[in-house]
Amino acid sequence: MGRIVGGAGVAAILAAALLLGFSGLVAAPGSLIVDGERPWVDEGHPPGSRPIGNDLTALFLPRHLWQSWWWHQGARIPRWDPRGFAGRPNAGNPQAGIWYPPTWLSWTSGSPAAPGWLTVAHLFWAGLGAAALGRAVGLGGAGATAAGAVFMVNPYVIAQVCEGHLPHVWAASWMPWAFLGAVRMRRGERIGRVLLPTSLAMALLAGHPQEGLYLALALGAWAAADGLAALRGRPGPMRSGQVVARWGIALGLGVGLAAVDWVPALAARPWVAGPLGGEGGGGSGPYHLHGSNAWQLLSPRALGGPSDYLGRGNWWESLCSIGWAPLVLLAVGVAGFPERRAVLGWCALLGGSLVHAAGEGLGLAAIVGGLPGFEGVRVPARSLFLAATAAAVLAGMGVEVVSRTIDRPRAVRRARRYGATVALIALAVALAAALPIERGSHDDSIRSLAIRSAMACRRIAGDGLTVSSALATGIALVWAAIRPAEGREAAWFLVGVAIVELAATAAMAVPLCPPERFLSPDAVSRAIARVRPPGAFRVRALDRIYSDLDAWRDGVEKTNLNDLFQLRRPAELYRALYPIFDEPGPRSGTPRTLDPRLAREALDRLGVGLVVTDRPVRLPVGPVVASASRGGEPISIRAHPGALPRAYVVPDAEVVPGEEEGAALDRLADVDPIAVVLMGLDPLAGLEGPRQPFTPARFEAVDPDLVVVRVATEAPGLLVVLDAWMPGWSASVDGEPAPVCRGDHAFRVVPITRGGSHEVVLTYRAPGLGIGSAITAASLAVMLAGAARRGTRKSRGDDPLGLPLSGGGRPPPGEEAG
Repeated sequence: MGRIVGGAGVAAILAAALLLGFSGLVAAPGSLIVDGERPWVDEGHPPGSRPIGNDLTALFLPRHLWQSWWWHQGARIPRWDPRGFAGRPNAGNPQAGIWYPPTWLSWTSGSPAAPGWLTVAHLFWAGLGAAALGRAVGLGGAGATAAGAVFMVNPYVIAQVCEGHLPHVWAASWMPWAFLGAVRMRRGERIGRVLLPTSLAMALLAGHPQEGLYLALALGAWAAADGLAALRGRPGPMRSGQVVARWGIALGLGVGLAAVDWVPALAARPWVAGPLGGEGGGGSGPYHLHGSNAWQLLSPRALGGPSDYLGRGNWWESLCSIGWAPLVLLAVGVAGFPERRAVLGWCALLGGSLVHAAGEGLGLAAIVGGLPGFEGVRVPARSLFLAATAAAVLAGMGVEVVSRTIDRPRAVRRARRYGATVALIALAVALAAALPIERGSHDDSIRSLAIRSAMACRRIAGDGLTVSSALATGIALVWAAIRPAEGREAAWFLVGVAIVELAATAAMAVPLCPPERFLSPDAVSRAIARVRPPGAFRVRALDRIYSDLDAWRDGVEKTNLNDLFQLRRPAELYRALYPIFDEPGPRSGTPRTLDPRLAREALDRLGVGLVVTDRPVRLPVGPVVASASRGGEPISIRAHPGALPRAYVVPDAEVVPGEEEGAALDRLADVDPIAVVLMGLDPLAGLEGPRQPFTPARFEAVDPDLVVVRVATEAPGLLVVLDAWMPGWSASVDGEPAPVCRGDHAFRVVPITRGGSHEVVLTYRAPGLGIGSAITAASLAVMLAGAARRGTRKSRGDDPLGLPLSGGGRPPPGEEAG
């Protein structure tokens, strides 16, 4: 009962810390977590190209609102996503997160604020997991509370929330639970057989696979270390094989539980554009730790905030900070926690994560990037989620060291060392802050690093929260030194200091904005509404002028989305449209060469009815039909009369040798699209008699997975639907099955073999979804069956890395009540 009460107390403290950190959201629960006033600094984008907002408003919120609308149509999860790039799979998109059960709750709400509150719930869940992990490795109530708080409101984690990387945080919130499952599995406890695979699967399903992959890699390294350590025992090889098999089954079940997501992704992979093929670009770029990030160890505000960041890359991807008080606790834990093998294990996770986060220059990130399945990971610094997990446990160990202080001389020496260290740091900061230098450019020169360091020191010297935390931490250590019998009270005081510091840091960092700032129609939307063409059409616009969120609100389909995931063939055609606005290539500052003939064909075949721009168009497209203003800049909306209808019939196919290799793309500008369609074969070959001339068809999108086209013909013809072709689409003409072929490099073609009034129905079934669902169901059954078997508790000597304290991980005497 004491442990239950203690657990409730820890949960209450963590909940209070979280509510303090998100006090602004508590006061305005309908707000979005986004800065609606200032664009943020991001070295990975050309200057001036980053709009106001974050990834929540640019990417995740449009997807959430679109999926939520279909969810309200009867718990519908579309397998196909028709928005942007002429369509792409929804089941098979690793970032869609459609099989992650918690997101179904946010879809049920339908509120724009729901993803933010779902993130707060995940942070609380992560805090509970880190606290439970602390208890499992032998920490008392104070240490477990510190571990939970240090992960839950870690500055790096909060920075990811601020940038709108919500699925990243959802995935990372399962990391402490996965490690907890590993600890319990290694002891032979049945709960570990369920907790480890389930947590790994949830991390993989959350909607951003990079964090789940890093978690799987860390657990795999732990399994390898266990296997090697078991070789030292008797019988070595047999015991090692048993250990590795146990780990392999657990990790295999975790991957199997997520098969409903990754099997369709693998099935779609041959047709998906590479990481450099998307509009958003790719590559890690500057998104890793740099030398100047070391100053953030002293204060998360050392290099400024997201809109005035003076470091390399950006603020949110490489914020190397856990707060001052947690950093001191971590150092105390590393230096003084008695279970040295446990300390070394968590230090290995922390060090490995930091080395990987430093980028390819130190080698580890390059090695990891070459592993199967890791080709698409783009930001090495996101391994800092693993570093946050290790730091949380080590900080909890530091609390235990302080709470068990009984050696007065040793405690006095520790307090003196702390005072001397702080004094030296303060002197160095003061001297550097006094240097008469100004901010330099973002380069790797020694001078630029010195300039950023001096400016960081100025910020640290004026950071009242960090100074107050340093003083309070010193008081706690002196208290423990003077009154060693009150070490537990001093430890709780230190925990309070850490929680207040972290929660206050979060409260200062989290930006809030009314949803109307991004969801209310503006002048551009109203102008488009006045001149929108009849029927189905697409809009070509820069995202910073007309975003995905604007398009969803207005019921308009754009040619592009602010997303890397797209099908290769439509992406190859769409690339011709980058240069018409003098747009640089993805993640580069170099404008692309314009091919006017191919660009015009891309506009025609993608059905672009309107072009929205704030600059001259390098390609004549049509007259200005409306004007608007955004941010004081004039916006013009041009009609494109050459846009083809969304569906139409043409008489003939021109067979293009090498169509599979993309030869049709080079031929698009040489043929009349209303006369022929370029194909690898003619599905009407052998039919005699006249063919149906060009005839527009009526396009009806019943839902994303079901398209109905109605057309009347007098002779055979080829129905061209200007949506992306991919395996999984099937068709029927007047109720009879018909093939869905590929034409004009990227689009769907259905042969119509006779005249009459036709109803063509196209249906999508995601490739691999059935197999993936079966593997997930089988993995769930195996996991539950294995958990039902009676487990045996492992002895102390069977734990190769020595994670539990003596007593099998029980809290020390006197700590049962937390």
